[in-house]
Amino acid sequence: MDNHEKSFEDILRDVKQRFEPAEPEEEELEAFPLMDTVDKEILMHREAHFGGKFLIMLEYYAVGGKGVHPEFDIKRIEKLHEIETTMQENLAPILLSGSDAEKIGQAKDAYKSLRELYEQENPRSKLPKLIADLILSEEEEAEEEVQAIIQEKNKIIPLLLDLLKSEDFHDPLFPGYGHAPFLAAKCLGLMGEERAIFSLFESLGDGDFWDEKMVLQALAHSGDPAKEFLLKVIASQPIEEDNERAALALIAFQDDPRVGETCLKLLQKPGIFEHDSFATYLILVCEGIKNSDQRKEFGALLERDDVPDHLKADIQAIVNSWK
Repeated sequence: MDNHEKSFEDILRDVKQRFEPAEPEEEELEAFPLMDTVDKEILMHREAHFGGKFLIMLEYYAVGGKGVHPEFDIKRIEKLHEIETTMQENLAPILLSGSDAEKIGQAKDAYKSLRELYEQENPRSKLPKLIADLILSEEEEAEEEVQAIIQEKNKIIPLLLDLLKSEDFHDPLFPGYGHAPFLAAKCLGLMGEERAIFSLFESLGDGDFWDEKMVLQALAHSGDPAKEFLLKVIASQPIEEDNERAALALIAFQDDPRVGETCLKLLQKPGIFEHDSFATYLILVCEGIKNSDQRKEFGALLERDDVPDHLKADIQAIVNSWK
């Protein structure tokens, strides 16, 4: 039976037998730290980004580069390195499946394709090279690369949109560690590109806090076209995930009187508090209200019986901040 036919539990048992002398089952389980999904992800991360070398990966993690995965404990990486050293055998072929290896191969091919761009002297490769610079930047904000892209204006927008929509580059296993599409969002926002608004909106919720913040900033930089689009979505029926995304994005426009008024009117509608996340975002947008009469109307929501206690606490916090 080869590795592809074995269950994950069978493979783990093989590894334990190689690493530890035979002991009673309970002692053996205690002596050997069972490998889980995160261990597999660590190995895949190592194979894709660090040439299959734990020492290179550990050096990178010690410095704290952009590609450090927040869920990977450096002590666990060290332990896997210790296990591999003791076994004198690469863990990747033992623990990773054929589909895992295929995905790693795709990530490596992406690195190869980006490197090949720098070997081309063709003037037509200038814009793809700028996109490669953005993807491969080790700086979180990639300010230098972003500025170089903005100078190209409309010519580079199709490439930025492709990067923003790319499923591969949203994956932390690929070059850019999953952040590249959100750097593309930053560029599009700074350029005020209206064609990017829907793509930016669609990408909300795809990344972590830092990524989401960048998308929100990009929408804010898009100005009135983005605001009008979001106001239209927020009022659409029935209330779905798009309404929640629009309300979240409108936090960036909360100082606009029309935005605050629209969100307040929605909060005053019957049944709106049955949509917890949507109502939460609407409340946060209302923090920007400046009109005294509208502030009183907002405070009056505290008297409604259909407002859950945790949302009343959010409303009260905003009312207190106005005082």
